[in-house]
Amino acid sequence: MREYQAKHYNGRPTISACMIVKNEEKFLAQCLQSIRSAVDEIVIVDTGSTDRTVDIAQSFGAKVYKHPWKNSFSEARNHSLCYAACDWILQIDADEALEQADIPLLHKLITTDACNAIFVAIYSELPGGHAKHYFQRIFRRGKAHFEGIVHNQLIFEGKALESEIRFYHYGYNLSDRDMENKYKRTGALLRQQLAENPNNIFIMANLIRNYRNEHNFDKVIELGEKGLNISVSQTDLVSKNQRQRISIDLAHALLNTNQVDRAEEVCKEALREKPDSFDILIVLGEIMLKKSAFNDALHYLKKYLILKEKENKEPSFNVLSADFYYYEPSTYNNIGECYKHLGLIHEAEVAYKNAIKRNKKEPLYYSNLVNLYICQNRLQEAQDLCFTVVKSGIANHLTYLLLGKLCITQGKTNDAINAFQQSIQLDNKNITAHTYLINLLLQANQLEEAKNVLAGIISFYPDELKLKCLTEKIHYKSGNKESAINFIQNILTSNPSDRSVCLDLGDLCIEMEEYAKAIEVLERYITTTHNVEAVVIASIATCYAKLGKLESAIFGFQTALKLDPNCNCALHNLATLKN
Repeated sequence: MREYQAKHYNGRPTISACMIVKNEEKFLAQCLQSIRSAVDEIVIVDTGSTDRTVDIAQSFGAKVYKHPWKNSFSEARNHSLCYAACDWILQIDADEALEQADIPLLHKLITTDACNAIFVAIYSELPGGHAKHYFQRIFRRGKAHFEGIVHNQLIFEGKALESEIRFYHYGYNLSDRDMENKYKRTGALLRQQLAENPNNIFIMANLIRNYRNEHNFDKVIELGEKGLNISVSQTDLVSKNQRQRISIDLAHALLNTNQVDRAEEVCKEALREKPDSFDILIVLGEIMLKKSAFNDALHYLKKYLILKEKENKEPSFNVLSADFYYYEPSTYNNIGECYKHLGLIHEAEVAYKNAIKRNKKEPLYYSNLVNLYICQNRLQEAQDLCFTVVKSGIANHLTYLLLGKLCITQGKTNDAINAFQQSIQLDNKNITAHTYLINLLLQANQLEEAKNVLAGIISFYPDELKLKCLTEKIHYKSGNKESAINFIQNILTSNPSDRSVCLDLGDLCIEMEEYAKAIEVLERYITTTHNVEAVVIASIATCYAKLGKLESAIFGFQTALKLDPNCNCALHNLATLKN
């Protein structure tokens, strides 16, 4: 096996690719194809595969060695190093791939005598974008080994060389079940490590990230607050990196548990330590968006884009990882949300289009633009965009939900019913699509079909008041008005904490032509909400018109139009009353 030491290809040192695998048939061929022309041998340690992993490895000429799994990634990785015979090691995982354009750079850098390890840039594909971090994945044989049973670290002699050799990582964007299994396995090993080293900030940061990925936000907050209290040297970049990661995950958990002010504090403290952190800027933008501080959100989101544009032109090596390295599309989308809430419609439209331009496969960006068009009464543009998304094959439940709403405005009941049915097929727990569909079926006197649709959704949400309102609407349609009246009174007497239920109760009252009661219910909603919607004011005005109180009705429609000049209900009814 020592023959590789003497062998040089075109005057360069030789390279052994070293890997550990177990049931990696999904990605392995892609990985091996990416490295086959870059390395001189492929060494694979298999720790117990039961799928086609070994067959795939051997088809690429890899040397495969069996080794039992001993609950330690480092132990397995170090075992693979023992079989390597070349001058340098390239360590790569099965769910990664080497950028082909960077192979000449790889071959050039290993001719150096100035270092024993080389950093590469690892781009991890995430559901919303790409993260980037640097790791020493290329090192001189015999000069390095791995430590740590999970999220192992390379311990090497001498110096490390910085590089922008690109690895692409696909293992963080798998199915929910695959990710759940990965987090469960990793979490167990990390808890074991932390029990042995309770103040190790690297281990703690990785366990916190694992809890975040499992949506165990209470654990993230508990460990995150503890982790930020661990004293670290201001010159220790590795520890500072872990503090940044902990801050991001802690802020995310606080945001998801509605502790928004504390999340802001954590982020601003982290930003003082690293003012140009992509991650903190993005999270602060999301925090300010949630606080409705839209100008502040724009400040942080735009700063991210400015820094990112500079980074794109000239990538800079940084041992601090960036979870939000490529998040320009979602950043533009959030900027669009800010502008929309500020009433800057043109700016919002430009931002949404920028998001779509950078990621044409994310239906959320299209949906937000469609919503903007609907708010502006640009219904044809909204419909055309919906059809574009459907034809492109990326439509999701929200696309069909919006399409259904557009069909309602055009009086196309059957098309609307079909759209809502499509939405439900894609997301059978979507209350909004079910609500629209049930109401349309009731309007079309398809009572039994409405009952069946309601039975399907209410099994998931038996205590949802919106669905109980629909149940009573069906009772009314079936001739049992008394049940609906008693239901409304009981709900109002209970003084529900969720005031939005008043909207559903008001709709039920209007359905039963109980207009005075509808006004009472909807006005109760208005007195308890900060953002009064024009459509609610218009509904109250409609009730006044039905009761013959025309002055109150006209005043109501005019008020609604001051809030939203494009409120169709107010425009149509006001014109009718004035004529």
